[in-house]
Amino acid sequence: MVSEGYGEGAGEGRGGKVDDDLKLAGFVVGHGLYGIDIMRIKEVIQAKPYRIRPVPQAPPIVEGVIQLRGVVIPVIDLRRRFGVAVDPALEHLNKLIIVSVSGRIAGLKVDRVVGELRVPSRSLRPAPSMLRGDVDADLSDDIFSGVCRVDDDMVFVVNLDGLLKVTRR
Repeated sequence: MVSEGYGEGAGEGRGGKVDDDLKLAGFVVGHGLYGIDIMRIKEVIQAKPYRIRPVPQAPPIVEGVIQLRGVVIPVIDLRRRFGVAVDPALEHLNKLIIVSVSGRIAGLKVDRVVGELRVPSRSLRPAPSMLRGDVDADLSDDIFSGVCRVDDDMVFVVNLDGLLKVTRR
């Protein structure tokens, strides 16, 4: 089920009881649907008004940095990270999801944000080991923490700690 908002009271069932649902922020990169823990998001902004400045010697998936209200934030292009071709015709639609990871702030550049995805926690399945960059790697290095279905779509749940750990290699 895709919900429209991130508002207060989200997750409260009848009688104020907290549901046993995962609350994910859904976003699209290429043709894939992905989700991240909604509580890790600081804000979502339109990418277009912010000039992304390249950083010498940065890993290939780091597009550069932006300055947001005086804070310099690295921008990770998830299209590059996931091996999706960049479509210049869609560039004006791109969003930046500003997240907090291990006390650091980063911007994730995505094609489109779809809103809140509510997924019963019991429906989340571990990500297949073949999705790991290194099959022998520690689970904390995995880019995906799990996979679930929302309606007819498969949602890959992104492990932000693993994603950003990999980008610093």
